[in-house]
Amino acid sequence: MDGNEPRRFVVLDFYRFVAALGVFVFHLKNIDPGISPAWNGSFGLFVDMFFILSGFVISYSYPANSGEGHSYLRFMLRRIARIYPLHLLTLLAFGGVAFIGIHDSASHTSVSDFIYNLFLVQAWGVTDHLSFNTPAWSISAELFCYLLFPLLMYLARSVSPVLLALIVAASYGILAHGHLPIWHERSQMYGANFDYGMLRALPSFLNGILLAILFRLSGSYRKRVVIFLGVAVFAMSVLILNIFAKPDLAIMLFSLAILLTAVGESALDRVPGAAWLGRLGNTSYSVYMLHELLIILVFLPIWRHFSLDPKDFPLFVLACCLLLMITADVTYAYVERPARDWINRYGRARSRQVLTTSSLDTAVVESANAR
Repeated sequence: MDGNEPRRFVVLDFYRFVAALGVFVFHLKNIDPGISPAWNGSFGLFVDMFFILSGFVISYSYPANSGEGHSYLRFMLRRIARIYPLHLLTLLAFGGVAFIGIHDSASHTSVSDFIYNLFLVQAWGVTDHLSFNTPAWSISAELFCYLLFPLLMYLARSVSPVLLALIVAASYGILAHGHLPIWHERSQMYGANFDYGMLRALPSFLNGILLAILFRLSGSYRKRVVIFLGVAVFAMSVLILNIFAKPDLAIMLFSLAILLTAVGESALDRVPGAAWLGRLGNTSYSVYMLHELLIILVFLPIWRHFSLDPKDFPLFVLACCLLLMITADVTYAYVERPARDWINRYGRARSRQVLTTSSLDTAVVESANAR
């Protein structure tokens, strides 16, 4: 790895994979009302972990000048290349499902719903329901954070880490517990999706930026043993979410797990099993974006066809997770990565063309002035 190139945190990528499977189980358990309450954990809160991880990884990976001119355009292009191809594919697939009348909520697949989803604004308070690929609301919320990324980075660089931490805490407190008129119940922010879900993402994304700053400040404190603490805290968060919903506690555990894991992983020359951890991490986005489609087209029909009983759910979950992982791996290899690479190559080519044209124009002007 180039000394100037940000490293990849494969353990954090694995956390994202686990979280994506957690969200899948959170939705899969709804196929039968008789499924044991032991499966009724609050794994939907893993979405908030996605936002924290995104803030951490993106602010760590992109230079401080990503908010300036062409750098910001390159940043946005790379983020669009990362999230949009698979989003568009699943949106079209859900459009086909709605057209042939398979989806139970086909009434929420109008032309306006399609447009909101197409432009990824469905989580910006423009509608009063979820539609098409419902988990994609969080991608809409992330896009909102990407657009604000220069402002968030400017804020993070303008204040001390202590003050930034207070701002992050205040943003959680106001949005989650401030009884804002957009949410009628306390802590409703943690359940928001179409109803201003982008505001749900904002404090967690900023939290991730704070964690990246703290990570850079960790310096000489980076010890290998710290990664074990990070993994233990993450495992604790999974267990706690499976027992009861404590959103604020989950946020604190997620944040601590991410920071400790990053600090510990950076002290390792090589993470054991890094290739497999990285491969599973690669599939996390596909797992998240494809799972609702597979529930509708594959898993729910199988459950009904074989008249499975709630006691069969543990083995059913295992089989479904394996099938989803295989599908996600194929989708990443043949759809997600090729589309991302093509968009990035096209963007670089256009950028070079603009720079070349600009250089030629400057040379012509200088030549004319010399004459």
